[in-house]
Amino acid sequence: MIRRALLVALVFLAVLPGLAMALSVSDVAEEVRCPTCNTPLNVSSSPVAQRMKLYIARRIELGWSKDRIIDGLADEFGPAVRTTPPKSGFDLLAWIVPALAVGLGLAAIPVITRAWARRPRPVTPETAPITDDERRRLDEELGPPI
Repeated sequence: MIRRALLVALVFLAVLPGLAMALSVSDVAEEVRCPTCNTPLNVSSSPVAQRMKLYIARRIELGWSKDRIIDGLADEFGPAVRTTPPKSGFDLLAWIVPALAVGLGLAAIPVITRAWARRPRPVTPETAPITDDERRRLDEELGPPI
């Protein structure tokens, strides 16, 4: 009796992770675009989108992986059906350029702030040095110190 309960528990524990990681149509559809309306497949209701969802459901039943299904859709409808560009070849630039732009922008902050701090201050009447004539006149008007 204990052996049977232990066996059932082990089978349940072996099957449980597979059930939790089961692939659904919406998991795949959120990473694919409808070729007719250019919206994510999970929100599109066009006839082509419905056929694509059916294609995804059938492939999931056959045990295909998410990447394999998306690759199949890209082969059939072109690479534009992917919501994100592939991370290889020329399309790799779509991932690298924004990261480089952010990195260069962050690196430029200290350089720009130092340049602003070192720039000469404009001379205004409030910051201009007092001339000898102005100093003499000020001393005459204020009188001797008390």
